[in-house]
Amino acid sequence: MKVALINFSGNVGKTTLRKHLLEPRMADAAVIELETINTGGGKGEHVTRMNGKHYGSLQEILFDTDNAIVDIGASNVGEFINGMRQYQGSHGEFDYFIIPVVPDEKQKNDTITTINALAALGVPAKKIRLIFNRVEVDHDGLAPDLEILFPEIFGFHMQEKKFVLKTGAVVESNEVFKVLSGLPDTTLPKLLADDTDYRAKARTAASPDEKDHCRSMHIAKQLAMTANSNMDNVFNVIFK
Repeated sequence: MKVALINFSGNVGKTTLRKHLLEPRMADAAVIELETINTGGGKGEHVTRMNGKHYGSLQEILFDTDNAIVDIGASNVGEFINGMRQYQGSHGEFDYFIIPVVPDEKQKNDTITTINALAALGVPAKKIRLIFNRVEVDHDGLAPDLEILFPEIFGFHMQEKKFVLKTGAVVESNEVFKVLSGLPDTTLPKLLADDTDYRAKARTAASPDEKDHCRSMHIAKQLAMTANSNMDNVFNVIFK
């Protein structure tokens, strides 16, 4: 399938979700970053990076692949939308437009703007899906009432029905992503597959920095199991 990650707002976790939710579960997907400001996550050879103005070039790539993830930086969303407007019907190249939303007021309002922009271009509601990202759970592991946390989103959906709302598409806040942000080539599955005994390695560390790294990795591996299970659930929910 071909998936676009999009939101007019930055800081909603698009690249984090691309790397740890989509890429590990979409084998051999072409990964395209549309970005001009932030460094993003495009450091690997598998990532094609381009400017949103080059929408025609993006269409050429999508024409030649059946499996792709397009990560659209906030600085390029306007150009991407303009490109879809000029290339009429090109939204049909995508199976889904995934919009991460976080509880902050600006991001919630920008999410609604994003949905309206896609719907105005003819993108059918069934292709537009939200992921509730960075949701804090309580000490019992229970998520808060999403309708209370995201009242604007639920109210908009009740009125407009321009997108698919799945209450199970909740990515919980997890400290592991702070660790992984400093390890651009490491995903949750890779971290879980790492059989290094970091506790033993810390005992022979040559420097305080190396010992700190071992401590961080040991703790991250503990957190990764919960985060990866959460990602498995969200992937199954969002695409069914």
